[in-house]
Amino acid sequence: MSQELEKAVAALRPAQQILVFSGAGLSTESGIPDFRGPDGLWNKVDPDDFTIQRWMASRELRVRGWKMHLEGELWGARAAIAPNQGHEAIVRLEKAGRLAGVVTQNVDGLHHRSGLDNSHVAEMHGSVRNSHCLSCGSQWLTETVLEWVEAGADDPRCPECDGMVKTGTVLFGEVLPEEEIQKAGLFLAIAHAVLVVGSTVSVWPAADVVMRAAHQGRPVVIINRGETEADRLAAAKIDASIGDTLPGLVEAILRE
Repeated sequence: MSQELEKAVAALRPAQQILVFSGAGLSTESGIPDFRGPDGLWNKVDPDDFTIQRWMASRELRVRGWKMHLEGELWGARAAIAPNQGHEAIVRLEKAGRLAGVVTQNVDGLHHRSGLDNSHVAEMHGSVRNSHCLSCGSQWLTETVLEWVEAGADDPRCPECDGMVKTGTVLFGEVLPEEEIQKAGLFLAIAHAVLVVGSTVSVWPAADVVMRAAHQGRPVVIINRGETEADRLAAAKIDASIGDTLPGLVEAILRE
């Protein structure tokens, strides 16, 4: 066992409730590209296309987005992606009664697919699994909206008020979902430690969850490729693959 892994086990084993903070680095191991890496999404598309202002102004952008979901591209609602060993290790923590909750920046729904109940996951940046009307607030499963697209509505409108319909993914310029913020606060309140997996802890306000825990004296352990904004506050930092590291870490934490 490496020195950093030993430090991680020592920090997390005494914690009866562990908050997991997950980011894009967890999903990349399921085949979803990250945003800021060498092969990241921001090197291939214009980040401004992901602002709510441009999305609302451009029918072409909306049509392209629904087509992406329909064809299962990237992290789209019909993407052929599956949870990986990292997600499964987090489920093992939950089954052992040691998971305070997961606060995730990911919108792919893989924590839910891995078996976690919605009550255990705060999706800070929303989810592709659900869609809603921007005018009247009506909600549907995204799969239902995709059936409208398949029937010919390439820029689907709300059947109640004819308003614009978009997925629950939070675009730049939108506020974070209040219900998810409240869940994250509850998870933090009961957590004795925080385990960061696959996040640079640099996107706010979600990153505040990790920073608040550290400043309150709760141990923070990080598994991430490359530097993060919380490295200087971490009790242990492991620069390695999550799938190769997290299952063994969880096993060591739970070992009597």
